[in-house]
Amino acid sequence: MITKFIQLLIAIFALIPLGCTGRDSGERPQLLVAAAASLLKVSHPLEAAFQRSGAGEVTFSFASSGQLEQQIRQGAPFDVYIPAAHSFSQSLEQDGFVEGQAQLFALGRLAAWSRQFEMESLEELREDRIRRVAVANPRFAPYGVAAQEALQASGLWQALQPKLVYGESVAHAFQMAETGNAEVALVAVALVQDAGRPYLPIEQSLHRPIEQTAVVLRRSENKQAAQAFVEFLSTAEARRILEEYGFGLP
Repeated sequence: MITKFIQLLIAIFALIPLGCTGRDSGERPQLLVAAAASLLKVSHPLEAAFQRSGAGEVTFSFASSGQLEQQIRQGAPFDVYIPAAHSFSQSLEQDGFVEGQAQLFALGRLAAWSRQFEMESLEELREDRIRRVAVANPRFAPYGVAAQEALQASGLWQALQPKLVYGESVAHAFQMAETGNAEVALVAVALVQDAGRPYLPIEQSLHRPIEQTAVVLRRSENKQAAQAFVEFLSTAEARRILEEYGFGLP
């Protein structure tokens, strides 16, 4: 009798960890996504759409692609990395920081935007009324590289040197123009298409493609959910959202 009672207690206590510890089977994974600042606005509808799928919940951390790469190398606990240039993903892949290969899901578009006036061509940047032109720092931000290439191809890069001011990211460059600290910013269409002012699209032939890629990071503890999010970015729903915010599709 006592033996049977002890066996019953053992069976009961063996079940306790299943209900009291670990992750509940109904709890959705929490993903931390390191995303290029060009995704700042489009992240909200993308996040909502992904969470409706039930595959997990997403929290974004925004900075320039280069700054985020440095954070990952220093051990930041991100699950997914979304830079605005394939080269950043490739660099981490070569050094063993990623799981699998990066997925190209969108093409960024560059625009000239001003809170004060409409522009019809980049040549207007030479005019005296424009004293400061904000761009993302090309050392860390692919949109800054694209802006530099576009200005070089237009024969404006050297002439505009005294006017150029650099933001830490493309979102910071946009903020400079939005607050009046620069008359014009060369930034992502995704940041200005709903800003209440017209913008000048910059010819994509003037710069190399701005490749928005996504990759799962090796240190992620939620690799299955992280991979699901990477794959979600290429679904019909995600592509529709990205197009609405001015991204091109590969």
